[in-house]
Amino acid sequence: MIFTRILAATDGTEVALRGVEVAAQMAARDKAEFLLITAVSLPQHLVLSANVGQRSVYRVAERMAQESLAPALKVLERWGVGAEVKMVIGPPAESILTEIDASGADLVIMGRRSRMEPKDLILGDVSYRVARRVTVPILLVP
Repeated sequence: MIFTRILAATDGTEVALRGVEVAAQMAARDKAEFLLITAVSLPQHLVLSANVGQRSVYRVAERMAQESLAPALKVLERWGVGAEVKMVIGPPAESILTEIDASGADLVIMGRRSRMEPKDLILGDVSYRVARRVTVPILLVP
């Protein structure tokens, strides 16, 4: 099956980069459009208690996004794949799901951790929560 618009999500971790690597390979092979996103979660209580303006909060989010995206952009450069790059602010799983719907992606690729954090036992990790609710094919890369 050939996909025409691939969305890959990254948080800059090694696991996420493995997903980006696979997505870049597929996009290069199929000459698919590529959308790379990162979701920045800023806990509301921290934003409110920081007593800073909206612009300052956005700058912090941008800095966090750039740090998450930088390694993934190197992967895309290595594969010669251009991409639409986007930062979304909000809870990661929900933000990624919203972007999947809005973007028209026909394949989602994400890294999948092999170990679980304690909070994941209750909430599930991001890739798991996305996989449970996504309406297009998803490839979880270990």
